[in-house]
Amino acid sequence: MRAAYHPRISVNSICSWNLPFDEDVELWRGLGIGDVGVIEPKLDAFGWDASRDMIHASGLRVSSMSCYRWGTGRSLEFCPTVGADILYMTSGGYGPVPWEDAASSFCQEIHPHVSRAAELGVTLAVEPTNPLRTDSSFLHSVRDAIDLARVCGMKVVIDFYSAWYERDIESLLRANPGIVGLAQICDYRLGTFDMPNRSVPGDADIPIERLVSSILDTGYEGPFDIEVLGPRIEEEGYPSAIARSAEFASEMLDRLGV
Repeated sequence: MRAAYHPRISVNSICSWNLPFDEDVELWRGLGIGDVGVIEPKLDAFGWDASRDMIHASGLRVSSMSCYRWGTGRSLEFCPTVGADILYMTSGGYGPVPWEDAASSFCQEIHPHVSRAAELGVTLAVEPTNPLRTDSSFLHSVRDAIDLARVCGMKVVIDFYSAWYERDIESLLRANPGIVGLAQICDYRLGTFDMPNRSVPGDADIPIERLVSSILDTGYEGPFDIEVLGPRIEEEGYPSAIARSAEFASEMLDRLGV
């Protein structure tokens, strides 16, 4: 295990999906992880006040937080209490309505939160998903996410799992400097037909280094958040999968001169 991971690496608590939040913290500390991303469901289960106190006591740095669209208000107020400056969400599913109507409804709902985020110094970002997840999102491409984010005054999450295959994504990112709010690293093995079933970065087929380089070329200065989950991660075990992910990402950023 590497003695110290690259300072721009964070580990999302979704990587240890079946652990409660206090065991996440214990795992991170044991692995020497200093920067983390937290998710709303685990805070709900463990308790928001207890989670905040544990974060403070542990010395962890929270680089980002995710929430469901309907939990934006509470999550937004929580972010500054743990030092998180990025709050992200999926758009939510709006049912069988035209894309433009779903986008208009989303922007109307999110508008007061965008204003409040500016007051708190928190960046709001929206994440596109795999097209199979129409229950949780009407955004299934980075292009559409950028269009929505521009209208709503938000930024975009680039989750490699649902972005790596997009046509000419490098040119798209170069044409939209400053739009990336968070980059999330994982891997995907071609021929995998169940989801979520991600791989440790470097184990499969996503051109990770090329994507990271493209994101860096936009001037992105934020964290690279590791987000792996699914059967392969469960089979390997959280400590090994997370440590190998962090080591791969750290070595890559070192190689890229970050």
